[in-house]
Amino acid sequence: MPRMSESPVSVVTGANSGIGRATALHLAGAGHQVYGTVRSIERADKLLAEADELGVTVALVELDIAADDSVSAGFAEIGERAGRVDHLINNAGVGGNGVVEETSTARLLEVMDIDLCGAVRCTQQVLPQMRERCAGTIVNVTSVAGRLAAIAQAPYVAAKWALEGISEQLAIEVAPF
Repeated sequence: MPRMSESPVSVVTGANSGIGRATALHLAGAGHQVYGTVRSIERADKLLAEADELGVTVALVELDIAADDSVSAGFAEIGERAGRVDHLINNAGVGGNGVVEETSTARLLEVMDIDLCGAVRCTQQVLPQMRERCAGTIVNVTSVAGRLAAIAQAPYVAAKWALEGISEQLAIEVAPF
């Protein structure tokens, strides 16, 4: 278990933009050791510039949540650099517009693989060590579309509802810890 004087280690997936970038910068400002995952370090200029403006550090790790090998390699790198993960924020994802009648099953599966399975891949990387320490936090960023349907967003709605369900299932599984 980390000593109280150590900074918490937080991983934010999809840290390059939007909610992920804001979360990574906020946590870094609050004293966390933040690892922001991005699909391309070369395209993280805005994140790094904002971190510099705020006087904080967000360590970048290249990781594609849609690829098992990439997730394993990215979390292995974080493990080598940080030694542990205290908080995982599963934020990375994609939108998915389309009506049920016209959306191909391939597109449904593509969005599901990223928005649902991506979060599961990352969770599976940190959960064993969190369980061993009886400490840790996993936050799955979903959407109001994970509770209410939205017009012409069938793939996104399906993936976010599924992520809500997985989140509730995980909460039951780890409650004893």
